[in-house]
Amino acid sequence: MFSKGMSLRVQLYLLIGCLSIFSFGAALYNNVSNMRGYLNEQLASHAQGAAHSLGLSISPYMDEEGLVIAETMTNAIFDSGYYQHITFTDLDGKVLFERTNPQGNFAVPEWFISWFTLHPPVMTSEVSDGWRIAGKLEVQSHAGTSYKSLWDHAVSNLTSTLFQLVIALLCAYFILKSVLTPLNSIERQAESVIQKRFELNPIKPFTTELRTLVNAINRMIENIQRSFNEQTQLAETLSREVYIDSHTGLPNRRALLKKFESIQAEYEQHGNRFYLGLLSMTSLKQVNDDEGYGSGDDYILSGAQLFSKQINSLQESTLYRISGSEFAFLSSLTEDEAKEVDEHIAESILIESSSRFGNGFAKHSLTRVNHQEDFADVVMRLDNQLVHNQYADKAKGLVSAQGMQKNHSREEWVGILTQFTEYFKNEINHSSSKDFAIKCIPLDKLFDLMLQPVVDDNQSILYVESFVRFKIAGENLSTLDVFAMAERLGLLQDLEQAVVCFIFYKLQHIEHTRVAINISNRALHNPVFTDWLFDLYQKLHRTLPPLLYEFNESGAMLSLESTEKFISRAKQLDIDIAIERFGSSLSSFCYIRNLNIDYIKIDPSYVRDIAQSDTRFFVQTVIQICHGIGIKIIAPQVESVVIGEHFSLMNIDGLQGNGLYAVRNFSTIIPANATSTWISALQLNNFSHSTNIEAE
Repeated sequence: MFSKGMSLRVQLYLLIGCLSIFSFGAALYNNVSNMRGYLNEQLASHAQGAAHSLGLSISPYMDEEGLVIAETMTNAIFDSGYYQHITFTDLDGKVLFERTNPQGNFAVPEWFISWFTLHPPVMTSEVSDGWRIAGKLEVQSHAGTSYKSLWDHAVSNLTSTLFQLVIALLCAYFILKSVLTPLNSIERQAESVIQKRFELNPIKPFTTELRTLVNAINRMIENIQRSFNEQTQLAETLSREVYIDSHTGLPNRRALLKKFESIQAEYEQHGNRFYLGLLSMTSLKQVNDDEGYGSGDDYILSGAQLFSKQINSLQESTLYRISGSEFAFLSSLTEDEAKEVDEHIAESILIESSSRFGNGFAKHSLTRVNHQEDFADVVMRLDNQLVHNQYADKAKGLVSAQGMQKNHSREEWVGILTQFTEYFKNEINHSSSKDFAIKCIPLDKLFDLMLQPVVDDNQSILYVESFVRFKIAGENLSTLDVFAMAERLGLLQDLEQAVVCFIFYKLQHIEHTRVAINISNRALHNPVFTDWLFDLYQKLHRTLPPLLYEFNESGAMLSLESTEKFISRAKQLDIDIAIERFGSSLSSFCYIRNLNIDYIKIDPSYVRDIAQSDTRFFVQTVIQICHGIGIKIIAPQVESVVIGEHFSLMNIDGLQGNGLYAVRNFSTIIPANATSTWISALQLNNFSHSTNIEAE
C-alpha cells in the first residue's frame, strides 16, 4: 500500500491526530475515573451515616419484644432504595434481621459498568443496649444512582471532549496546511527537475527553513539554466560554423559527407536504399558576368528556395550546398518515389527557366547509391550525367545504377504486405494475453528479430536495441521499401502493429535486460497506434522485460506536444525513452530541456568524424549539456576500437556498433534445445565480439 512511501503531510496529520486522540482520550478516562473515586467515597460516607443514625434509633429496642420495632424501623429506611443491604447480628454473629436489595438494571450499558465498576464499602456500627453492646449493624449503599450519575458525567465529558478535539484538529489542520502549502510547490518543482523541466519557484514561504530550501533550489536551477543556455549556444554556433553554409543557411559539403557515410553504415542493419541528387546552377557564371555578384548571390538563393520546397516535402530528405554553384540532396526513396521526384524537379526547373539564363536555370541528376559505394564514385556518375544532360538538353536526370537488388512490382508488393498484415488483423489483434504467444508463432516465417547491445565503460549492458528484418520466400527486404509501400497502400498502421506484436512475442523469452524498440515518426504522433501500443503493453507487461522506446529527433520535433504526451504515458509505465540521430537536424538543442528522456544517441555522422578536433569539441559540448540535465549520451555505429577509445576519453555513457559487438539474430541466441518456455537475461557473451580493430 505504501510501496512508494508516505507524504510528509499525511505523516504529520497522522501524528497530530493520533497524539490528539490519545491525549483527549486519556483526559476523558482520567476524568471519569476521578469521578468514580469521588462517588465511591460518597457511597461510603452515605452508608456510614445511615449505620450510625439507624443504630442510635434502634438501640432502645434491643430486647426480644423490641426487635420487632427495630426491624420495622430498618424496613422504613431500607425501602427508600438507597441501600444494597442492611444486616443486624448479635455478638455471636447470629443474624437477627437482614434486608437485601437484589442487583437490578442500573440504566447504564454493561460495558460501562465493567470498565468503571463502583465498589460501595460495607460500613458498620455497634448498637448498645444501655451499657451493654447488643449487636453490630452493617449497611452498604446501593450503587444504582451513582452509576447513573457517573454515566451522565461521562457522556457530558465525552461531548465536550469531542468538541474540543474537533476544534483542536481543525486548528492543527489549517495551521499545517498553511505551513505545508509551500512544500507542495517545492515538491512539484522537484518533480519537474526529475522530468528535465527546470522551472523557478516564485513562492516565498513564511517558514524560514522552507524559504532557505526554495532559494537553494531556485539558485541551482538558475545555474543549470545558465549553463545549459551557454553550452547550447556554443554548440549551435559551432554547428553553424562547421556544417552550415553561411549564404543559404543550408548544410554544407562536410555535413553531406558525414550523412552519406552514416547512411551507408546503416545498410547492414536495415538494408535500406537511398538516393543522391546533384543540382547545378548552370548559369551562375553568366549572371555574375552580366549582372554582378550581387545578382549571382540572389540567383543562388532563388535556387536554394526552389529546391528546398521540393526536398522538404519528402521524408528523411535533406538539401545541401556543396560548392558555389552546386546543391545536393540525400533521400531515402523507393524507385517509384525517385521517378516522381525526378519529374517534379525537372518541371520546377523548366518553369523557372527564361532567356535570362543562357545555360538554363539549373540542371539536375539523381541516382541510387550502391552498398559500400564511395561518395566520389557516386558524384562522378552524377557529374557525367549532368554533362550529358547539358549537351543533350535533357530535362530529366535519373541515372540507373548497376548491381542493385531486384525491384518488386506494385502487385507483388500488395501480395507481400498482405502476408505481413492479414494474419495480424484476423488472428493476433483480438487474441487474449494467454493465447498471444501461440498466435504469434507464424510471424517467425515473415520477420527476424535482430539485437545489438549498448554497453558502458565497464562492459555492462545498458540496454539492447532490437531491429526487425522482413523476409519473404528466402529474400530479405529493405525496411524502407516495406514501410514506404505499406504507407502508399494504406497498410502502414497494420504493419507497425504486426511488427510490435512480433517483438513483444519474442521478448517474452527475455528477463531483466532492458530492450529498446524503435517507434517510427508517424507512429509516434498517431493517437490510435499509441493507445493500442500502451494498451497491449499493459496487457502483456508481466511477461515482458523492461522496455525502452527510441524515436528520431526529426520525429520528436514534428510535434513537441504529442511527443511530450507519448513520453508521459511511457514514464507512467516505467518505460525509458531515447532520442536517436540527435544533432542530425542541425537545429536548436533547447527542445530537450523540457523532455523527460533518459538517453540521447548522437547522430552517427559525428561518430565517424570524431577524429576531427572540431567534431570532438562539438560532441564534448553536447555531452556536457546532456549530463547537466541528467541525460545519458550514447555513441552509435562505433565501427572500430579507435573510435570507441575517442569516446571513452570524453565520458560518454554508452557505445554501440559492429566495432564492439555485432548484430545478432535472436534465433541464434536461443539454445537449440530450448523449449517454448525458455527465458533468460541477455549477456554480452550472447553477442560475438567484433574483431574489427581498423584504425581511423
